Amino acid sequence: MRVALVIVASVVLAGCGKKESSSVSPSSGSSSSSPSSPGTPSAPAKAWTPISGGKEVRWAGVAADVPAGWATQAQGDVTMLAPPGANQTSIDELYSFMGAPTLKSLDTPGLNEYLDQSLVQLLQVPVQRQGEPKKMKIGALDGRTWTWTATLLDGRKADIRCWAFEGSYVGSLVAVATTEALKKRMPELEQILASVHRPAAAAITASTLCTTWVRAFGEHTALTGNSNEQRLTFAPNGTFHYHSEGTSHGIFHTGSSQTDLDGAWKLNGDQLSGAIVGGETKTFTLEARTEAGTGAAVIAIDGTEFRQAEGRGW
Repeated sequence: MRVALVIVASVVLAGCGKKESSSVSPSSGSSSSSPSSPGTPSAPAKAWTPISGGKEVRWAGVAADVPAGWATQAQGDVTMLAPPGANQTSIDELYSFMGAPTLKSLDTPGLNEYLDQSLVQLLQVPVQRQGEPKKMKIGALDGRTWTWTATLLDGRKADIRCWAFEGSYVGSLVAVATTEALKKRMPELEQILASVHRPAAAAITASTLCTTWVRAFGEHTALTGNSNEQRLTFAPNGTFHYHSEGTSHGIFHTGSSQTDLDGAWKLNGDQLSGAIVGGETKTFTLEARTEAGTGAAVIAIDGTEFRQAEGRGW
């Protein structure tokens, strides 16, 4: 799993409060239970438990509730969570949903060691993993949980927890907090974990996907630079067109390039399949996101974001 806590730590949850994904009825996707009469089988228990008055957040192909009053802020594959009263000036409490679209399984070899090293890079102090991950139920999904401890540079003791599962890809809820702060926050974190489930419907439908999406990127220095733009247009007849153009310049060169590709696409839930004419079919996880500041609709294809070309929202 790509540990994007570096992003979380860099902003220290400052300015959180932007409302994220649209809500889905908290009862969707769960089974209801009612008292059974004598002699009749009991109704099945709910596989997941919604949070009363909570706000739904989607990531990694699943949905979970956060309690009322918790602020959320999405940044790429990470959604930062800020509970009321959390200290935003130091690493007292950092919570986030995160995912790795390129990682499909929790059985990836070397995952434990990768997580260890990622936390060391984040905190800049040694961390101690408390044994092997434990299997547990995370809402309606099977998952695993890891625990680490660390002593921060200022001498404070910190606990790190990761609760991970396989949705459309590997996703997790991660907590980095002082021992006392995490202890006080655990009842709310347990509520969030109990609400994890697969939503009844995908966040994006075929009709909303049928428009043009743009990705622009580049880098420049005083002497060199490059700029690139990619455009994806999905048509209702099941075809797509991809256009890419880029320019680069340096001390001794300038250059440009252009690529155009056509193909066919199909959407099944949050799984987007695409095949370039004459090429193989590949399947990606498709997610709906919202651009911070503008409210423009954004799609993420295995984590790579494209903005709605005309800047319209969902």
